Amino acid sequence: MTLSKKTLLVLSPHPDDEILGCGGLIAKVKNMNGKVFVIMFAVGNVKQIGGESRTDARTKEVEKVMEYMGVDGYEIIFMNDDIHLKLDVMPRKDLIDIIESKSRFSLNKVNPDIIAVPSLACQNQDHEAVFHAAFTACRPRVKKGLNNAPAVLVYEQVDNLWTSRSFKPNFYVDISDYLETKIKALSLYESQMREEPNLRSIENVKRFSQLRGSEICVEAAEAFECHRFTC
Repeated sequence: MTLSKKTLLVLSPHPDDEILGCGGLIAKVKNMNGKVFVIMFAVGNVKQIGGESRTDARTKEVEKVMEYMGVDGYEIIFMNDDIHLKLDVMPRKDLIDIIESKSRFSLNKVNPDIIAVPSLACQNQDHEAVFHAAFTACRPRVKKGLNNAPAVLVYEQVDNLWTSRSFKPNFYVDISDYLETKIKALSLYESQMREEPNLRSIENVKRFSQLRGSEICVEAAEAFECHRFTC
């Protein structure tokens, strides 16, 4: 598979998930003259273990990260305290509609070659909600005017190490040349990264990328579950 001039659409439950899960893939697609669009579903003001989420601070971080990564377009769907971390109580149809057609960067508008969605092997209910909606939105369709993304990839992140489900990668992307770009982007999400030895520390993300790299004999990699690959 070549990433040259491909269009990548990343579905990110919250700002920072897109970099944690596929920051290297994003950088690689951009370096190979492709386009990248990101749909972020929710952000809000909420106290968190080890920190807090503030909408104003996180939206400023998003601007910095998206500019640094050279993303072609992004959208935060819900900036609402009553929805952030509560996507699982929304009607799934509403989330499907966002992914299929209602977002500025929906499937039917950007016509992606690759769509990357969060893993179901996660303890976060928002991630589970986005996965289920995305999986339905990516179903095989033959109706004229509806897009079938040729590649459907499910990304992981370090948080997935604490889960009752298993993540079974069958698709790897060599990000050896883009690991530092990923790490720099994560550092711009200052409010969300944690100190060592937290799972979400910069050092742990780097180690995890190197571990995945060792599985395919490269310096660093991102691992995915591939649900569709058309060539």
